[in-house]
Amino acid sequence: MLALTLSVGLLACPLHPVSLDLELGKRALPGLPPDLARQLTKHPQAYRRGAEAAFAYPQAIHVMGPGNSLEEAVLAQCERLVAAIRGQASFETVTAGFGVLAHLVWDLNFPVEASTEAEARAFVAFLQSRAPRIPVVFYSGYESLPFSSRETLWGFILAEASRVSPLRQALSEDFRRVGGPGFWNLLDDRSTAFGVASVSLNRAISQYVALSSWVWHHAGGLVVPFPGDGNRILVWKGELKPREAPLPRLGIR
Repeated sequence: MLALTLSVGLLACPLHPVSLDLELGKRALPGLPPDLARQLTKHPQAYRRGAEAAFAYPQAIHVMGPGNSLEEAVLAQCERLVAAIRGQASFETVTAGFGVLAHLVWDLNFPVEASTEAEARAFVAFLQSRAPRIPVVFYSGYESLPFSSRETLWGFILAEASRVSPLRQALSEDFRRVGGPGFWNLLDDRSTAFGVASVSLNRAISQYVALSSWVWHHAGGLVVPFPGDGNRILVWKGELKPREAPLPRLGIR
């Protein structure tokens, strides 16, 4: 059976806890290909196990930097998932692989440098306290990605990774404004930090949906994207559950 997780190292993820991966997975459900979303909801413990396995990966995999190790890990996980589905791995195993992907996508969007541990802890606490008030948003502009080549996917991953730096700077400035990360609870919903939290979470959701859709399409599944022209966002106000496909269910190609 194809391994969808890596062997663990001595140092775990310095950025975010598994609870954020679970939140991402729940919020992403309406945007995922409906057949895929329905399968993932059948194996919640497998998804958690995958996220926990990714959390325990060597520290170097979790951070962006020279060598693009995180970006390469995201690409490699997408390719592993395609191979696993085409190789008829159990969907429990496949679901664990999507849990791994969710954790790596969060790493890619986490707006704090790994070296600033106090800021990382403060941001996680702030995000967890504000998450119920952050709407679920699916960004437009990713509609064609599922049908693109591996080379286009790699370019997409690199481009998305490059967008994090301004958010990191804005968050650090907001922490300094209130006296440091230890005073994160002084930041309200009108703060820059709230905006950073909202954008980071929803970018991660949108990217996870796009990457998962790429996997599903290249594994032979039906992908029914949200309509969009690259200039709009969709604020999801319905239940966080798999959506109904507007086209007949075609199964696996």
